Amino acid sequence: MGFYLVINWKRWIRTALYTGIIFVGAVGSFAQGIATVRGKVASVTNQVLIVSTASGDVQALLTDKTVIRTEVPVDLSQISTGMYLGTTATKQPDGTFLASEVHIFSEDQRGTGEGHRPLGSDPQSGATMTNANVERVEDVAVKDIKGRLLNLKYQGGEVKVLVPPKIPIVKRVIADRTALVNGSEVSLQTAGTSGGLPAAVQITVRAAGR
Repeated sequence: MGFYLVINWKRWIRTALYTGIIFVGAVGSFAQGIATVRGKVASVTNQVLIVSTASGDVQALLTDKTVIRTEVPVDLSQISTGMYLGTTATKQPDGTFLASEVHIFSEDQRGTGEGHRPLGSDPQSGATMTNANVERVEDVAVKDIKGRLLNLKYQGGEVKVLVPPKIPIVKRVIADRTALVNGSEVSLQTAGTSGGLPAAVQITVRAAGR
C-alpha cells in the first residue's frame, strides 16, 4: 500500500484549527499537509474507509494511529469548571457573547485550537469561535433567557459566554471502529502520503443534526 506519512499530524491539526480554517467537500483542501472532509460513511472494508461527500467519494486508510471519536449530546447542566470546550457565539451589546453551539472536547484534545477568533466558515457574519478552558460557571437570567454564563479563559485573554437552553451541546468521547456505521455523518482528517491512499488521522462521528 506504500509508505503512509503521519509525522507531526497533531501539530498540523492544531494549526488548522487555530487559524479557524474549516474544510468541506472532497480531498483537495489542505493546511500543513492535512485534508479535512465531511460526509457520510459509505463503507468500511478491511482497512479502507469510504466517505460519500457532495463532491464524490473519498477513501482513506485506517491505521493503528487513527483516532476515532463520537459526539454525545449532553445537557446544559453538565457543563462544569475545568472542561475544555469550543463554542460558536455572537457578541452582545454588554460585551458578553451568546452561544449558538457548544462542543466539549475529549480530554486528549485539551489545548486544541486554543484562542478566540472570527468564525472561519463565515468570517463576515460577526460570529466567533472560542476554544478555551471553563474557569467559572454561573446560572443566570438575562432578559428572558435563563442559561449558564461561562467564563472562558485562553492564552492571551478571556471572554464571558451565555449558553442558553436548547442549543446543540455535545461532548466528544474516544470510540473505536464500531462507531463507523454506514450512513453516519463524519468529519474526517487525512494526512497526505508518498503514494497510495491517504491515512485517516482523526475521525469524528457527528451527533445527529450537527
